[in-house]
Amino acid sequence: MKAYGRRQLALSQLCHGGGAVGSPGSNIHDGVVSLPFTWIVTKSQPHADSLVIQLRRQCFDALAICCIEHRWRDWPELKQIGASGAALLFVTSRAAAARIEVPRGTPVAAIAPTTSAALEARGIRVTLAAHGGVRELAQAVHDSPSIPDGAEVFYPTSDVALRQPEHLAAVATLAQRLRVRTQAVYSTVAPENLAQELGALRAAQAQRPLGFAFWSPSAIENFAAARGFALTPGPVVLVGGSTYRCWGETAPPEWRRAYRHDAETPLEWSLRFLERGSTDTGS
Repeated sequence: MKAYGRRQLALSQLCHGGGAVGSPGSNIHDGVVSLPFTWIVTKSQPHADSLVIQLRRQCFDALAICCIEHRWRDWPELKQIGASGAALLFVTSRAAAARIEVPRGTPVAAIAPTTSAALEARGIRVTLAAHGGVRELAQAVHDSPSIPDGAEVFYPTSDVALRQPEHLAAVATLAQRLRVRTQAVYSTVAPENLAQELGALRAAQAQRPLGFAFWSPSAIENFAAARGFALTPGPVVLVGGSTYRCWGETAPPEWRRAYRHDAETPLEWSLRFLERGSTDTGS
Protein backbone atom coordinates (compact mmCIF):
# COMPACT_ATOMS: atom_id res chain seq x y z
CA MET A 1 0.00 0.00 0.00
CA LYS A 2 1.35 3.40 -0.90
CA ALA A 3 0.71 6.52 1.15
CA TYR A 4 1.49 10.09 0.14
CA GLY A 5 4.21 11.54 2.32
CA ARG A 6 5.02 8.21 3.95
CA ARG A 7 7.27 5.23 3.38
CA GLN A 8 5.61 3.09 0.74
CA LEU A 9 4.52 -0.36 1.90
CA ALA A 10 2.47 -3.13 0.38
CA LEU A 11 -1.01 -3.38 1.84
CA SER A 12 -0.45 -7.04 2.66
CA GLN A 13 2.51 -6.06 4.85
CA LEU A 14 0.29 -3.78 6.90
CA CYS A 15 -3.00 -5.64 6.95
CA HIS A 16 -2.33 -9.32 6.34
CA GLY A 17 -3.25 -11.15 9.50
CA GLY A 18 -5.41 -8.28 10.74
CA GLY A 19 -8.45 -9.88 12.30
CA ALA A 20 -12.09 -9.54 11.49
CA VAL A 21 -14.44 -7.66 13.74
CA GLY A 22 -14.02 -8.99 17.24
CA SER A 23 -10.39 -9.99 16.88
CA PRO A 24 -7.40 -8.22 18.45
CA GLY A 25 -6.91 -4.79 16.92
CA SER A 26 -10.46 -4.29 15.74
CA ASN A 27 -12.46 -1.29 16.93
CA ILE A 28 -14.39 -2.90 19.76
CA HIS A 29 -14.34 -1.47 23.25
CA ASP A 30 -16.43 -2.87 26.13
CA GLY A 31 -18.57 -4.79 23.63
CA VAL A 32 -19.40 -1.67 21.57
CA VAL A 33 -18.30 -1.55 17.93
CA SER A 34 -16.62 1.75 17.05
CA LEU A 35 -17.14 3.04 13.50
CA PRO A 36 -14.73 5.97 13.07
CA PHE A 37 -15.75 6.80 9.48
CA THR A 38 -18.60 6.67 7.04
CA TRP A 39 -16.93 5.33 3.90
CA ILE A 40 -18.06 6.99 0.67
CA VAL A 41 -18.10 4.54 -2.26
CA THR A 42 -17.73 6.45 -5.54
CA LYS A 43 -18.27 3.60 -8.04
CA SER A 44 -20.99 3.60 -10.70
CA GLN A 45 -24.22 1.70 -10.15
CA PRO A 46 -25.06 -1.11 -9.61
CA HIS A 47 -21.52 -1.81 -8.36
CA ALA A 48 -21.65 0.93 -5.70
CA ASP A 49 -24.73 -0.44 -3.93
CA SER A 50 -23.39 -3.98 -4.13
CA LEU A 51 -20.15 -2.95 -2.45
CA VAL A 52 -21.95 -0.90 0.21
CA ILE A 53 -24.02 -3.96 1.15
CA GLN A 54 -20.85 -6.05 1.33
CA LEU A 55 -19.09 -3.51 3.55
CA ARG A 56 -22.05 -3.17 5.90
CA ARG A 57 -22.03 -6.92 6.35
CA GLN A 58 -18.40 -6.51 7.43
CA CYS A 59 -19.55 -3.97 10.06
CA PHE A 60 -18.43 -0.84 8.20
CA ASP A 61 -20.56 2.26 7.86
CA ALA A 62 -20.71 2.88 4.09
CA LEU A 63 -22.67 5.07 1.70
CA ALA A 64 -22.84 5.12 -2.12
CA ILE A 65 -22.22 8.52 -3.71
CA CYS A 66 -21.68 7.70 -7.37
CA CYS A 67 -19.14 10.02 -8.99
CA ILE A 68 -19.46 8.43 -12.43
CA GLU A 69 -22.15 7.11 -14.76
CA HIS A 70 -21.64 4.96 -17.85
CA ARG A 71 -23.45 5.51 -21.16
CA TRP A 72 -23.05 2.61 -23.52
CA ARG A 73 -22.22 2.61 -27.23
CA ASP A 74 -22.36 -0.25 -29.69
CA TRP A 75 -19.29 -1.64 -31.48
CA PRO A 76 -20.72 -3.71 -34.37
CA GLU A 77 -17.27 -4.85 -35.60
CA LEU A 78 -16.73 -6.71 -32.34
CA LYS A 79 -19.34 -9.26 -33.38
CA GLN A 80 -17.04 -10.24 -36.27
CA ILE A 81 -13.92 -10.67 -34.14
CA GLY A 82 -11.74 -13.45 -35.53
CA ALA A 83 -13.56 -13.63 -38.87
CA SER A 84 -10.49 -12.50 -40.83
CA GLY A 85 -7.76 -14.21 -38.81
CA ALA A 86 -6.27 -14.57 -35.35
CA ALA A 87 -7.78 -12.14 -32.86
CA LEU A 88 -7.92 -11.42 -29.15
CA LEU A 89 -10.34 -9.50 -26.92
CA PHE A 90 -8.47 -7.24 -24.47
CA VAL A 91 -10.54 -6.21 -21.43
CA THR A 92 -9.28 -3.86 -18.73
CA SER A 93 -12.36 -2.63 -16.84
CA ARG A 94 -15.14 -4.27 -14.88
CA ALA A 95 -17.60 -1.96 -16.63
CA ALA A 96 -16.67 -3.35 -20.04
CA ALA A 97 -16.55 -6.91 -18.68
CA ALA A 98 -20.14 -6.58 -17.43
CA ARG A 99 -21.57 -5.63 -20.83
CA ILE A 100 -19.29 -6.74 -23.64
CA GLU A 101 -20.47 -9.56 -25.93
CA VAL A 102 -18.08 -11.73 -27.91
CA PRO A 103 -18.44 -14.89 -30.02
CA ARG A 104 -17.93 -18.08 -28.03
CA GLY A 105 -14.38 -19.41 -28.18
CA THR A 106 -12.74 -16.02 -28.72
CA PRO A 107 -9.42 -15.74 -26.85
CA VAL A 108 -9.76 -13.18 -24.06
CA ALA A 109 -7.12 -11.32 -22.04
CA ALA A 110 -8.21 -9.51 -18.88
CA ILE A 111 -6.83 -7.84 -15.78
CA ALA A 112 -7.04 -10.05 -12.68
CA PRO A 113 -8.69 -10.47 -10.33
CA THR A 114 -11.79 -8.23 -10.66
CA THR A 115 -12.17 -7.84 -14.44
CA SER A 116 -11.35 -11.47 -15.19
CA ALA A 117 -13.81 -12.63 -12.50
CA ALA A 118 -16.58 -10.46 -13.98
CA LEU A 119 -16.06 -12.07 -17.39
CA GLU A 120 -15.90 -15.60 -15.99
CA ALA A 121 -19.13 -14.99 -14.04
CA ARG A 122 -20.84 -14.29 -17.37
CA GLY A 123 -19.51 -17.50 -18.90
CA ILE A 124 -16.73 -15.80 -20.90
CA ARG A 125 -13.54 -17.81 -20.44
CA VAL A 126 -10.39 -15.76 -19.84
CA THR A 127 -7.42 -17.35 -21.57
CA LEU A 128 -4.76 -14.89 -20.39
CA ALA A 129 -4.81 -12.80 -17.21
CA ALA A 130 -2.34 -10.47 -15.55
CA HIS A 131 -2.31 -8.76 -12.18
CA GLY A 132 -1.63 -5.05 -11.95
CA GLY A 133 -3.08 -2.79 -14.61
CA VAL A 134 -3.42 -2.23 -18.33
CA ARG A 135 0.32 -1.95 -18.93
CA GLU A 136 0.99 -5.26 -17.19
CA LEU A 137 -1.75 -6.96 -19.22
CA ALA A 138 -0.39 -5.51 -22.46
CA GLN A 139 3.09 -6.80 -21.63
CA ALA A 140 1.70 -10.26 -20.87
CA VAL A 141 -0.10 -10.33 -24.22
CA HIS A 142 2.98 -9.07 -26.04
CA ASP A 143 5.12 -11.80 -24.43
CA SER A 144 2.66 -14.67 -24.89
CA PRO A 145 3.81 -17.26 -27.45
CA SER A 146 0.19 -18.36 -27.94
CA ILE A 147 -0.68 -15.07 -29.69
CA PRO A 148 0.80 -14.95 -33.20
CA ASP A 149 2.45 -11.88 -34.69
CA GLY A 150 -0.03 -9.73 -36.59
CA ALA A 151 -3.09 -10.91 -34.65
CA GLU A 152 -5.82 -8.34 -34.17
CA VAL A 153 -6.41 -7.03 -30.65
CA PHE A 154 -9.89 -5.65 -30.00
CA TYR A 155 -9.66 -3.29 -27.05
CA PRO A 156 -13.03 -1.91 -25.79
CA THR A 157 -12.71 0.85 -23.22
CA SER A 158 -14.15 4.22 -22.17
CA ASP A 159 -13.82 7.60 -23.84
CA VAL A 160 -11.89 8.88 -20.83
CA ALA A 161 -9.48 5.93 -20.78
CA LEU A 162 -8.42 6.68 -24.36
CA ARG A 163 -6.66 9.79 -23.05
CA GLN A 164 -4.88 8.19 -20.08
CA PRO A 165 -1.09 7.69 -20.19
CA GLU A 166 -1.49 4.08 -19.03
CA HIS A 167 -3.76 3.34 -22.00
CA LEU A 168 -1.38 4.95 -24.50
CA ALA A 169 1.56 3.00 -23.07
CA ALA A 170 -0.37 -0.26 -23.31
CA VAL A 171 -1.36 0.36 -26.93
CA ALA A 172 2.27 1.12 -27.79
CA THR A 173 3.37 -2.18 -26.24
CA LEU A 174 0.72 -4.19 -28.07
CA ALA A 175 1.42 -2.46 -31.38
CA GLN A 176 5.02 -3.69 -31.38
CA ARG A 177 3.86 -6.96 -32.93
CA LEU A 178 0.05 -6.89 -33.04
CA ARG A 179 -2.66 -4.90 -34.82
CA VAL A 180 -4.60 -2.93 -32.21
CA ARG A 181 -8.17 -1.70 -32.59
CA THR A 182 -9.43 0.49 -29.77
CA GLN A 183 -12.98 1.70 -29.36
CA ALA A 184 -14.81 3.72 -26.71
CA VAL A 185 -17.76 1.43 -25.99
CA TYR A 186 -18.98 3.61 -23.15
CA SER A 187 -18.66 7.22 -22.06
CA THR A 188 -18.01 8.17 -18.46
CA VAL A 189 -19.91 11.21 -17.19
CA ALA A 190 -20.73 12.84 -13.87
CA PRO A 191 -24.21 12.21 -12.41
CA GLU A 192 -26.40 15.31 -12.71
CA ASN A 193 -27.04 15.48 -8.95
CA LEU A 194 -23.46 14.88 -7.83
CA ALA A 195 -22.88 18.42 -6.52
CA GLN A 196 -26.09 18.28 -4.47
CA GLU A 197 -25.22 14.88 -2.99
CA LEU A 198 -21.74 16.00 -2.03
CA GLY A 199 -23.18 19.18 -0.51
CA ALA A 200 -25.51 17.11 1.64
CA LEU A 201 -22.51 15.23 3.03
CA ARG A 202 -21.29 18.36 4.82
CA ALA A 203 -24.08 17.99 7.37
CA ALA A 204 -23.27 14.29 7.79
CA GLN A 205 -19.67 15.15 8.66
CA ALA A 206 -20.87 16.88 11.81
CA GLN A 207 -22.00 13.47 13.12
CA ARG A 208 -19.15 11.28 11.87
CA PRO A 209 -16.08 11.98 9.74
CA LEU A 210 -15.98 10.66 6.19
CA GLY A 211 -13.53 8.40 4.40
CA PHE A 212 -13.48 8.00 0.62
CA ALA A 213 -12.69 5.26 -1.90
CA PHE A 214 -11.99 5.91 -5.59
CA TRP A 215 -11.50 3.46 -8.47
CA SER A 216 -10.92 5.74 -11.46
CA PRO A 217 -9.46 9.11 -12.52
CA SER A 218 -12.90 10.09 -13.84
CA ALA A 219 -14.45 9.75 -10.39
CA ILE A 220 -11.72 11.95 -8.91
CA GLU A 221 -12.12 14.59 -11.61
CA ASN A 222 -15.91 14.66 -11.20
CA PHE A 223 -15.54 14.82 -7.42
CA ALA A 224 -13.25 17.83 -7.79
CA ALA A 225 -15.54 19.58 -10.29
CA ALA A 226 -18.53 19.12 -7.96
CA ARG A 227 -16.59 20.80 -5.10
CA GLY A 228 -15.93 17.57 -3.26
CA PHE A 229 -12.68 19.01 -1.95
CA ALA A 230 -14.74 21.60 -0.04
CA LEU A 231 -15.62 18.76 2.35
CA THR A 232 -13.51 18.21 5.43
CA PRO A 233 -10.53 16.06 4.37
CA GLY A 234 -10.62 12.42 5.39
CA PRO A 235 -8.66 9.25 4.65
CA VAL A 236 -8.76 8.15 1.02
CA VAL A 237 -8.30 4.69 -0.52
CA LEU A 238 -7.21 4.63 -4.18
CA VAL A 239 -7.57 1.53 -6.36
CA GLY A 240 -5.44 1.31 -9.49
CA GLY A 241 -2.30 2.99 -10.75
CA SER A 242 -4.06 5.61 -12.88
CA THR A 243 -6.32 6.48 -9.93
CA TYR A 244 -3.30 6.94 -7.68
CA ARG A 245 -1.55 9.12 -10.28
CA CYS A 246 -4.64 11.28 -10.84
CA TRP A 247 -5.05 11.85 -7.10
CA GLY A 248 -1.47 13.09 -6.84
CA GLU A 249 -2.12 15.53 -9.69
CA THR A 250 -5.54 16.73 -8.48
CA ALA A 251 -5.92 16.63 -4.69
CA PRO A 252 -5.06 19.69 -2.57
CA PRO A 253 -2.26 19.25 0.00
CA GLU A 254 -4.67 18.88 2.92
CA TRP A 255 -6.16 15.80 1.21
CA ARG A 256 -2.87 13.89 1.02
CA ARG A 257 -3.85 11.25 3.59
CA ALA A 258 -4.35 8.88 0.67
CA TYR A 259 -3.38 5.23 0.29
CA ARG A 260 -3.01 2.98 -2.74
CA HIS A 261 -4.98 -0.22 -2.21
CA ASP A 262 -3.62 -3.53 -3.49
CA ALA A 263 -6.47 -4.80 -5.69
CA GLU A 264 -5.46 -8.41 -4.97
CA THR A 265 -6.50 -8.02 -1.34
CA PRO A 266 -9.99 -7.34 0.07
CA LEU A 267 -10.93 -3.67 0.29
CA GLU A 268 -11.96 -4.11 3.91
CA TRP A 269 -8.31 -4.73 4.82
CA SER A 270 -7.45 -1.17 3.80
CA LEU A 271 -10.48 0.29 5.54
CA ARG A 272 -9.82 -1.68 8.72
CA PHE A 273 -6.21 -0.55 8.74
CA LEU A 274 -7.21 3.10 8.43
CA GLU A 275 -9.90 2.81 11.08
CA ARG A 276 -7.50 1.17 13.50
CA GLY A 277 -4.96 3.88 12.82
CA SER A 278 -7.55 6.57 13.49
CA THR A 279 -8.52 4.95 16.79
CA ASP A 280 -4.91 4.45 17.85
CA THR A 281 -3.98 8.07 17.16
CA GLY A 282 -7.20 9.50 18.50
CA SER A 283 -7.88 11.37 15.24
